Amino acid sequence: MNDKNFSTESVSPMIEIQDCQDVIAHLGDFVDQDLLPHQHSAIETHLNVCPECAAFYASYKHVIDTAAELREPEQPLALDVQNRLRKALNEKLGINLPFIA
Repeated sequence: MNDKNFSTESVSPMIEIQDCQDVIAHLGDFVDQDLLPHQHSAIETHLNVCPECAAFYASYKHVIDTAAELREPEQPLALDVQNRLRKALNEKLGINLPFIA
């Protein structure tokens, strides 16, 4: 983990990483490095032993990287696009990512 980007102000110490659903639900925080070190490590360890989650993570990261290349710098994805992505992830993975108002 890159400690220079780590900030305890944006993390939740209550997150427990116990199974695939927990890993998938917190991949955004994992990618953004918004987890406590033990949480980041738990996800990293899980990704090393679970081929299904590792494959999902690779796809997830690819989508994020590709989207970043397509948009202009300093211009976030439109809220409707973000919410459609969240809805699709919620339905596909059975998780509950909150929608952005």
